[in-house]
Amino acid sequence: MKTKSEKGAVVLIMTSLLILAALILSLGTYKSTFYQIKRAQNEVLAKQGHWRAEGAIECLFTFISETKTEPSLLSKNNSSTEYNDLKSACDITYPLENLYAKTISSASSTISYQLTYELNNEELIKKNIIPKITYGNGAIQARGNLIIDGSLNVYPDVTGDKIDDKDKCVAIKYTGAIDYRFSGSGLKTLNPEDNGPYDGYKGTCHASTKSNINISSKTDDPATSSNFLSDYIKENHYDPFEAFFQKPRSKLAEVKNEYTVISGSKLNCDDLIANAFTSSDKVWVLGNCDLGDGHSLTSLPQTPRNLVIEGGVLGIYSAVNFYGSVYHMYHHSPGLDLTTNWDGMVSANTLSSDDKKTVSHFQAGAFVPTGGLILDTPNSSTLLRGSIIFKYKRTARKEEYNNFTWQKGSWNDL
Repeated sequence: MKTKSEKGAVVLIMTSLLILAALILSLGTYKSTFYQIKRAQNEVLAKQGHWRAEGAIECLFTFISETKTEPSLLSKNNSSTEYNDLKSACDITYPLENLYAKTISSASSTISYQLTYELNNEELIKKNIIPKITYGNGAIQARGNLIIDGSLNVYPDVTGDKIDDKDKCVAIKYTGAIDYRFSGSGLKTLNPEDNGPYDGYKGTCHASTKSNINISSKTDDPATSSNFLSDYIKENHYDPFEAFFQKPRSKLAEVKNEYTVISGSKLNCDDLIANAFTSSDKVWVLGNCDLGDGHSLTSLPQTPRNLVIEGGVLGIYSAVNFYGSVYHMYHHSPGLDLTTNWDGMVSANTLSSDDKKTVSHFQAGAFVPTGGLILDTPNSSTLLRGSIIFKYKRTARKEEYNNFTWQKGSWNDL
């Protein structure tokens, strides 16, 4: 027979075992709970890192879009001022963090960039951007008055919009007035060239955007202005600079730095330009330039190129197809007499004394810059004289890639 003390000991032992078991179970539960808490904390930290990476990529894209900075200046560990500005703007803790743009492809004259965020030298997010190209500004753009003396057949640009499954076409966009002086086959807009407005294009213009003018007409003359259909677009405040260069005019010096810059000449300017194009696809001419018969330009290979003429008059008197675009920029005070600019230029021999005062761009014959003719001459006139067949082909232009959009497949498709 067990004594009371023995019974008490048994009860005590059993109680202790139960408490121990409960403690063991509690410790196990605590360990599991601690693990769950730690795991949740790690997940939060991981998400915070991901959110930080996404925010940094968005910041880089915004920086490129708003500052119009060339992405190649934002490559990894670049020493440029722009790259330092980026790190400051996006609050990058270097070298713990890194944020940069990387060129990933160059095909068909198109360059794409990969935006990358790194933390501790580990890539967390990579997203691609591609150039955003706008269309529909016309085969010819004229900021200033345009005189067409003769015949002009235009294979136009397109806006991308349709009317009854046919394209809205744009022959000329202008800000001033167009004075058409009829002769020959008249002023006609035809259907765009195949692959003209862009690679892969094939289509026809809607009838409302196919002007066919066989009498002298002026856009500012109520009696004849209706002859110009919707392929002639007037925008009073249109500025072709940003449309062409994809940067605001305030960045003109930055744009010019991307070109081979040469001085113009009143004699054999075409030779100087052709020579510059042997080592560059973008040439910028300062001052007056007489292309003469333009023969030297015909020997250039059919590769995309841009020719800019700034701060002077431009003349040519021959039939030349120039594979590339021509951007003529001449800003001077209103009412300035331009006669002395034309002195000594052979191309001006058929210009009247009155025309020499007001005309800054003169073509006699059929000079066709296939990639587009942009006339940024707000206080003077352009005179195109002759019989011109203008077959617009966008790919002849060396694209200025300064506007970008997300490549399809990114988390933020636009």
